Amino acid sequence: MSYLLFKSLHIAAVIIWMGGMVLSSAAMLWLASAKRPRIERETEVVAALKRWDSRVTSPAMGLAWVFGIVVAVEGDWFSQPWLHAKLALVIILSALHGNLSASFRRLQADPDREPAGYLKYSGLFTLAAIFGIVFLVVLKPF
Repeated sequence: MSYLLFKSLHIAAVIIWMGGMVLSSAAMLWLASAKRPRIERETEVVAALKRWDSRVTSPAMGLAWVFGIVVAVEGDWFSQPWLHAKLALVIILSALHGNLSASFRRLQADPDREPAGYLKYSGLFTLAAIFGIVFLVVLKPF
C-alpha cells in the first residue's frame, strides 16, 4: 500500500512540476520575442510567473524528487540502467528549471533584460525529456 501511495504522490508531483515547466517555457518564448522596453503588463506577467514558480512549481519539483527516491528505494531499482538514464534526464530538467527560475528573477529585477537565448528552446527540451522519461519508465528497455 505504501508503495502505491508514494508512486501516486510522485506522479502527481511530476505532473504539477512539468505543467509549471511547460508554462514557464512558453512564457520565456513569448518574453524572448517581446519588444524592449517591456510594457507594464509584461512585467506583471513576469512577477506572476515568478510567484507561481516559487509557490507551486519548485515545491512540486522537490516533492517529485523525494517521492521518486522513495519509490526507487522501495522498488530496489537503483541498480537498473533505465533508472540511471531517467535520473540523467531528471537532473537536466531540474537544472533547466533552475535556469528558468533564475531568468524570471533577473527579468523581474531588470525588466528590459533579454533572457538567455537557449531558454526559448526550453519547452522543446522539456517535452522531449518527458517523452524519454515515460518511455524509460514504462518500457524499461535496459
